[in-house]
Amino acid sequence: MNVTITNVMAISLDGMIGKHALESDSERRAYDFTNMDDREFVREQLEQADAVITGANSLRASGSTWAVTNDRGINPAWIVFTTRGLDEHLGFWRQKNVRRIVVSPFPVQESLCTAMGVENWIFDEKSLPEFMKRLDAEGLSRVLLFGGGSINKMFYQNDLVDYAKITLCPLIIAGINSPRFVDLGLTKPSHLRAVSSVLKGDLVFLTYKVKK
Repeated sequence: MNVTITNVMAISLDGMIGKHALESDSERRAYDFTNMDDREFVREQLEQADAVITGANSLRASGSTWAVTNDRGINPAWIVFTTRGLDEHLGFWRQKNVRRIVVSPFPVQESLCTAMGVENWIFDEKSLPEFMKRLDAEGLSRVLLFGGGSINKMFYQNDLVDYAKITLCPLIIAGINSPRFVDLGLTKPSHLRAVSSVLKGDLVFLTYKVKK
């Protein structure tokens, strides 16, 4: 199977990805979690990607996907995992020129998906091997995993992540409700091998290969 999953995340020194679950990028920038260097790094990753996997809360926080043309002249497909659908007011539903896929364990918002040209793939954690085969069959081989924590946990738990590209941000959040890079509950550790590190200002850009 010719699918590579690369987890791309910005995390604090204590392993958090924000102060609260629905925090937007603009909120993070306001307290110097990330900056334009990190934003440009993410853009570079999108320019080399065929698809992006994200969770429903991450999309709820942003409202819509990034509009970035990749090296094949199209926008990467955006694949959103959800168990209860997505708010109808989100800009995601009205985006043009972006392939949008909602992945759920059962059909969700069928009439809205049809009206807005959004695909609904039926998969859950137990059927992730079939999901990976679907990606391969669709020619979506270069896939970014944007999380959040529950989606990251699911993919690490099932040994589906190949690389991790982490932006280490120089702050400690430690909020009671702060979302983690990976949710608690992995049944076995994931081991990674360092590939590279780049210091740019106060950010450290780390690349790891996941050992399998």
